[in-house]
Amino acid sequence: MTPLTGVLLVGGASKRFGAPKALARFRGEALAERGHRLLAEACEEVLVVGKQLDELPLDVLDDGASSRAPVHGVIAGLRGARHDVAVVLPVDVPLMTPGALRALGDAAAVPSPLIPLPGAYPRALLPVLEARVAAGELSLRGINPATLALPDGLLRDADTTQALRDLERPGHALVVGGTGMLAATTRALADRGHAVTCIARHGADLGDGIGVERLDYRDPAGLRKALARSIEARGPLDLAVCWIHTDAPEAPRIVADALAPGARLVQVFGTRVWPLADVPLYVAYRRVLLGSADGRWLSHEEISSGVLNAVDTDRPLTVVGDRKEQASD
Repeated sequence: MTPLTGVLLVGGASKRFGAPKALARFRGEALAERGHRLLAEACEEVLVVGKQLDELPLDVLDDGASSRAPVHGVIAGLRGARHDVAVVLPVDVPLMTPGALRALGDAAAVPSPLIPLPGAYPRALLPVLEARVAAGELSLRGINPATLALPDGLLRDADTTQALRDLERPGHALVVGGTGMLAATTRALADRGHAVTCIARHGADLGDGIGVERLDYRDPAGLRKALARSIEARGPLDLAVCWIHTDAPEAPRIVADALAPGARLVQVFGTRVWPLADVPLYVAYRRVLLGSADGRWLSHEEISSGVLNAVDTDRPLTVVGDRKEQASD
């Protein structure tokens, strides 16, 4: 793979937002911390470019410009990058996924001629950018002719505090295998305001806000139909928590294909670990590996607590309990 430098832009004026966007919170972390973390999953190096804020716990490379136009951050990032391609992410696009950022970098592309950010810029474009700025042209449109189309949902930005609240509002969550060991996870997601669909082999009354689809998820056609019904009834799926056994090898991919752009897929594994291959680039894929506690199996409560922590921290891998072996088999 092409080595990439991630460039997080934090130099915007935030006039419509009313406060520095980089410090605004989204899903429990500052937007700047989130952007840095997502870029770090996709890139070998990450630079934060713009203007330093005292409250920001990240080192910022000053773009050296009085103007707040993003082009200055792109130029400063390309000048400071160790690698020949920079993936540039504005701080206010929190639904971008590591997969989408990596895909932009590998293609050295932008989403479209009219959407230059987020996007990837080869170092070879630096003289062009510098010449345009010297001539007073601050737009990035048309600089990189290479394009890689992305779903519009990934590119939603938070220009205002209301827009950020809209992006963070709990949506439709799916739990596959959610009436047994994950029952507490299912109920907790509903308590957080999610509309929840639970797909399980055994029915159960899990309370208000939870629709239970009694279904054997080893039936691919039945699973697809159940997901379609749930989306029609409760809206796009922006979170899926799945405990699926190895006897349903098609199920994780069916779930992934049903998710909305920017959604998270949290797959829970017990003894066997079989990660989803070829994850859709518009999905943030997370794994949870279950271990033991003091030589015993984890309780249902410990499992659900660990899975909820994985949802909250949004890291590529979460280990619950003690587990010596973390590799796939």
